Amino acid sequence: MSNETWQAKNLHEMGLSDRALFNFIPKMERLGICTLAIVKNDKYFTMGVKPWHVSHPHTLFSLSKSFCSMAAGMTVEEGLLSYSDTVTDVLSDSLPEDYDPALHEVSLHHLLSMSSGLHEGSDQDPRKETDLARAILSYPVVYEPGTHFHYNTMGTYLIGRMVSKRTGMSLRDYLMPRLFEPLGIQKPQWDCCPMGYNLAGYGLHLSVTDLAKTAQLLLNRGVYQGKRLLSEDYLSRACVKQIDNYNPDQPDHADWTQGYGYQFWMARKGRFRGDGMYGQVMMIDPNARLAVCCTAGLNPMGDQMDAIHALMDELTALPAADEKEMTKLTGRIMNLTERLPEDRNEPLFGEGSYDAGEGRGFRLEILDENTLRVMFTTPDMNVPLCFTFGRKEAHRGEFNSFVLGEGTQPYLGRFGVKDGVIRAHALMHYAPYKVKLRINAEDEGLKLQVRSIGLDNGTYRLKKY
Repeated sequence: MSNETWQAKNLHEMGLSDRALFNFIPKMERLGICTLAIVKNDKYFTMGVKPWHVSHPHTLFSLSKSFCSMAAGMTVEEGLLSYSDTVTDVLSDSLPEDYDPALHEVSLHHLLSMSSGLHEGSDQDPRKETDLARAILSYPVVYEPGTHFHYNTMGTYLIGRMVSKRTGMSLRDYLMPRLFEPLGIQKPQWDCCPMGYNLAGYGLHLSVTDLAKTAQLLLNRGVYQGKRLLSEDYLSRACVKQIDNYNPDQPDHADWTQGYGYQFWMARKGRFRGDGMYGQVMMIDPNARLAVCCTAGLNPMGDQMDAIHALMDELTALPAADEKEMTKLTGRIMNLTERLPEDRNEPLFGEGSYDAGEGRGFRLEILDENTLRVMFTTPDMNVPLCFTFGRKEAHRGEFNSFVLGEGTQPYLGRFGVKDGVIRAHALMHYAPYKVKLRINAEDEGLKLQVRSIGLDNGTYRLKKY
């Protein structure tokens, strides 16, 4: 089945209510959701906020974990691994000399269900090391495996290493003929650790359309266009609650307390999902045979979950839109665009270097009346962050990510000057990161306001050097 056949022009073709989008679009704009896909009845509908595009790969962060889980399930189905295989059996070459003997009890099942019992430090400190597996396995087991939920991204990295050890391939290469190619997904980028292994728990880049295809596979219980890709045994484990993750001492949003499967979160209303930082979501409703996927650049993921659940409810509950409403909705969708900085062509100001206090520095350079460059430094940065902004049209540049193993991210930089205020926006249209600056002149220097996803937020008084 071609993408053209599978793609719906509107929700009515899928037996869903277009009216639901009237309620969702304002939430989409307010929250910072970049692209959206809705899947039902072997069809999908997509829309995006420019400059993000539904066919562009996007950094998935921890939604990558669900794809690592699928690779593990396929490896088990092929007889190369079992869920009871222990990390010490499979990764014996990576064990440090003084490892905790309790690691002999940590199985693939425990790693998949985030119940390995490994010390919490194993999730953060090893990311600075070259040999991540050896560094992770140097930590003790502090809970009996299978009894305590602890969300551990480096535990997912160990899953990826176990798959690679038994298959002789990277996660991505292993999944190419088994998952990505059958779904019609072009060879994706999956960022690597210093030793060249895929990061597994994060670092995969897929478009919302790719997520829609994956969601359809899950809705069809592992079958895609008549071919079984995921086994029923794997899905019966991965997509159901394996461990309780409710912690009364740390109250959290309801969607993070419903239980955890194999690198999938259980959600309210009988749904389950994969998700990643800053709002990357693939939400599956097996009972309604409905899925919603999105890429985003946002912080309040609880609000996003509430919006997605409401959308899924309304898609099946609200009546169909009439012809007038459909025309209005089509116009709204076509004009979804990230707002540009306002500009009245007023002169630029403030060139120079500034001290923001507490080891923070800021430099503003006026290259010409249509080009602006800024640089930030903070105490924990090895190199400054640097962005260039165009006035008449966006400057196209590259941003060196601060996430381990992640490649450079292209960005679009625009600025404008209105009422004596410089407004500059940098948007990374293949990732959730965005930076919005507002710069005012003051008697002793500048006032800088920063709103961002992925970087600092705050207001700073800048004094010129």
